[in-house]
Amino acid sequence: MNIIKKFMGAGVKEDLMSIPSGQFDLLRSSASPKASLECIYNDAILIIRETGQFQYELVVRRNSDAEESPSGDSSDDYSDDTASILSSQSKITSDEWVFPLSESLKFYKNWNDNGKITFVWKNTIGDEDDEKVQFVLSPEMPMTEADQFLLLIHRCQYETKFKKSSVKASADDLAQFETNELGITVENTDLVGELDALNITSVDETEEFQDAKDTVDSNQHNDGSCNSRDNPLVTLEDSRTPSPLTKVPEGEEQCRLLASIYLYDPIQETFILQDDRVKVCIVETGRYEFWLAIEGEKVKLGTDISPSINPTFELLNSSFIFNYYFNSVVLSYTIKFSTLKKCIEFQSIWSKCLWMTLHKQEWEKVSENEKEYILHATTAPIEERLDEILAVDNGNERNEIEDDEEEEESENEDDDSEYSKTIIGSESFDEGRAKSTASLDTNKSLTIAFKNNRSYVVRGNKIGVFKTDEDDDLEFVTAIKSVSTLDGKTLDPRNPMLYMGDRSMILSDSSTKNKLYKMDLERGQIVEEWSTGDKNLVQYGPTKKFDQLTAEQTLLGISQKGLFKIDPRINTSNKVVQEQSKDYVTKYKFSSLGTTESGYIAVGSERGDIKLYDRLGIRAKTAIPSLGEPIKHLIVSADGKWLLATCDRSLLLLDLTVKTGKNSGNVGFLKPFPSSEVVKTYILKISPEHTSYISTFTKKPVSFSKAYFNTGVGKQEEMILTSTGPFAVSWSLKKVIRGDKNPYVIRRYENDIVEDNFEFGTNKKVIVALKDDVSLSKIKSFKKPNKDVLMPKSSLKDFYK
Repeated sequence: MNIIKKFMGAGVKEDLMSIPSGQFDLLRSSASPKASLECIYNDAILIIRETGQFQYELVVRRNSDAEESPSGDSSDDYSDDTASILSSQSKITSDEWVFPLSESLKFYKNWNDNGKITFVWKNTIGDEDDEKVQFVLSPEMPMTEADQFLLLIHRCQYETKFKKSSVKASADDLAQFETNELGITVENTDLVGELDALNITSVDETEEFQDAKDTVDSNQHNDGSCNSRDNPLVTLEDSRTPSPLTKVPEGEEQCRLLASIYLYDPIQETFILQDDRVKVCIVETGRYEFWLAIEGEKVKLGTDISPSINPTFELLNSSFIFNYYFNSVVLSYTIKFSTLKKCIEFQSIWSKCLWMTLHKQEWEKVSENEKEYILHATTAPIEERLDEILAVDNGNERNEIEDDEEEEESENEDDDSEYSKTIIGSESFDEGRAKSTASLDTNKSLTIAFKNNRSYVVRGNKIGVFKTDEDDDLEFVTAIKSVSTLDGKTLDPRNPMLYMGDRSMILSDSSTKNKLYKMDLERGQIVEEWSTGDKNLVQYGPTKKFDQLTAEQTLLGISQKGLFKIDPRINTSNKVVQEQSKDYVTKYKFSSLGTTESGYIAVGSERGDIKLYDRLGIRAKTAIPSLGEPIKHLIVSADGKWLLATCDRSLLLLDLTVKTGKNSGNVGFLKPFPSSEVVKTYILKISPEHTSYISTFTKKPVSFSKAYFNTGVGKQEEMILTSTGPFAVSWSLKKVIRGDKNPYVIRRYENDIVEDNFEFGTNKKVIVALKDDVSLSKIKSFKKPNKDVLMPKSSLKDFYK
């Protein structure tokens, strides 16, 4: 269904969003001598049109593709009334009604007697003051798209009223345009008691949610439950603060709201209504400690506020999803709020409390720019969808989604063995040993060569070498055993980095913080040792992204408070280039670094913030605030437009292109972002529903390994790869950017994954280092997650123990 149409061209009126099918009616007051409801167009299109800067129109146009109704319910039956209307209202033609889009419309969403969604507004171009019109949406129209249309109406009303962009408008700013069928502004709480019985329907519903009565025997049905498909009522009581909870930890309440709560059923793969009316409360139980309490007639539960519960907001559904740990089972709950405003209010308070928990710092001490970034990142999904509404032809996008789904389904039908080549056991490292006496070491890391067809797996103090043969099978080549220093001391190899055309490898040792070791891979021996003086190395990497393809000898290193260049050609034991070194007085706890093809540098920290440099020795051009979790690993796209940071429970995908101001078009390495713009950040997580399967199966929380883009000279980064436990996970950048729900595919292996990465130059093949094995798979073997992909059938019973 094409709901968005964008016409390009200077001076042309622009249709921002449209609803392609619905019935348009005129609603007269009861005092009118004519019929109270008159059908104007049996089939019409509803359009939001931009006519100038901060000027918009709401257009109802007869659908020219519509066929005449065989029963005679066409607009021709009302030709006399239409003619009389046209004679007095210049904004109406025989095929189109045009309303200036302003606050005076009193535009709101409702349901008619037949349960269909309707948009109702004041007939501002009519002759009667109390006359309204309504647009009854086709039943095929998804609820979320109707809500998107309503949100865009409010943004246009905001811009028309204040003559400025609505990009930074808060939920409270937009709430002033929310009205109900009596024309009352929803944000107004000073309403008289006589209206307490008023029911205002506004909660959306999707097919993912079911009432418990649909899945249990009738004798277990509670009379108080209601089918979520009937849309719970939002009353004026819902807009007030509910009464206190009966059982809640002592402390200062941060918020108290009403909602409904659903539990995810792992067998049916859907959410089941548990209680249609619960009180939701956040309490500060100690210094930087907060508790989420939920209480209703049928449900009472609580949990600490922390990243471990995988908090996820779906603002388009006005819902908050989280995981709940119960004995050895991980459950997934959804709290659905009555309005988007209530959901955003809860989200704002939640984000502040979570940030304080992670940083052990008062929210008031955070700068306004940092606050805006933190709150914007957690509300990104709805902003992304709005951006699409304003800039993308959704008809084409929808076709792309359908094409992708069809492609994935056809791939999933194929035999996995076609896409899963040889898995090599790491006992190959111990050639000549009996299996019973083989080393108890496990694989520690995976390193992919750029220039030659080799992959290196570190196991104990050995390094296994593998290659891909002509049949796309993984083949064991050799093992470099007993890696030792120049004086014969056993080395515990860490952080391998290929170097000098992939002929050498740089290693560090777990026991020596200020030394690096150069290994000649052809000889399988350490040939040089380099000191970094008083700088303890945290991480190191190439000066430019593709330096390992060249003879470049310098590399970069970071300590907890500094960034520096290392040059082994310096004729002293300390190989740090002092004039190309940047040390901070404050210990920033740097943890990772990445570079672009041009040598721009990104540095992440244990505190979770990121700094961007165009070169060494100067201040960062851009400083990106922390969202709370430490940065474990960091990688940058070759062109510097994208940055991927790995945290324990999430990945951060950052768009580093400046979009506004005089620096527009530059990347954050070269020019800073203006104070009015925040770095667009996509938070990539496994959904709470899928996490419930994964964590129940593994008995461990989600913890991501190093995440990578597919990489190749002249290749566009299109995919992301990481893992947690025995699950390899891949995201599509295209699907992430366009806002797809759960834009990832997953493959489950028999053992835990240590590290996985794309083969250089392709996004089709994946090399996976398992705890004791090494595997080559094709990305086609990854599947859209469901219970069968994520959990063996025998393990599903764990949910019901």
